[in-house]
Amino acid sequence: MKKLLTFSLIAGLMFSVNAQDAADKKVLAGLTIGGALNFNDPQTNTMDSKVGGDFVVGMALDWNFSKNIGLATGIEFDFNRFTATYNELVYFDYRDKDVLQYKDYNVDNVDNNFLVDSRKHKSIYLSIPVMLKFQTNFMGYMRYYGKFGVRNSFMLTTRTDSKGQAFDVAGDAVDVTQLDDMKTPGAMSAYKGAIGIAGGAEYNLSGNTVLVVELGYYYGFSEVFQQKGSVFGDDAKDLSLYQIPKGQTDRVYYAPSLKQGQLMLKLSVLF
Repeated sequence: MKKLLTFSLIAGLMFSVNAQDAADKKVLAGLTIGGALNFNDPQTNTMDSKVGGDFVVGMALDWNFSKNIGLATGIEFDFNRFTATYNELVYFDYRDKDVLQYKDYNVDNVDNNFLVDSRKHKSIYLSIPVMLKFQTNFMGYMRYYGKFGVRNSFMLTTRTDSKGQAFDVAGDAVDVTQLDDMKTPGAMSAYKGAIGIAGGAEYNLSGNTVLVVELGYYYGFSEVFQQKGSVFGDDAKDLSLYQIPKGQTDRVYYAPSLKQGQLMLKLSVLF
């Protein structure tokens, strides 16, 4: 019995010391991995969009001002996927693997044009969350936290898979109904911002090493697609989608409008 009590006391002291090591560190940094559901909110009746997915990997950094308040940030790569379907006639021109923008348009440069039914967007973002973190003291080897702030995402690259019907320059249908992995410069906004709230728990593994599990929701406040005349866009020369209004022959270049929220689960190991 005495041996059992002694062992329990020693184990309790070890947990307390380990948790104290993590609690006393001003800066904790490490690797993070996660996934998200993308909840897309079209801002126009010309399109619809289903729930998409996101894979996240990168580095997390917590800077503690005190034992209970800190700044949570990091650098993450987001591999973002979602599909948009169009309710009206929307076209783009293409040449080989390139979707042409308005500034590139020249009938001699166009292979075909494409009537879009649906389009899968495959984008990679560099994301920098900046969030204020409120945390409890360690209770044994666990502590809990909540945080609030902004998730800033910057476009690195984007590609699209499109389904629909291709036409040649004479307006005749050709035997192409799908275009995969097309380069689409100017399609997405250079910046995507979201206000987020998250909560989680930290488990002290040993010394100052902690395992972190977090669930958060991020409400997108900025446009996912580049807009004509937007802060991060230019005029119509950067757009690629266009419509031809009924009874007209001239093109009207078109920017779809969509905002994106995310429910995100992340797992981190911090040192």
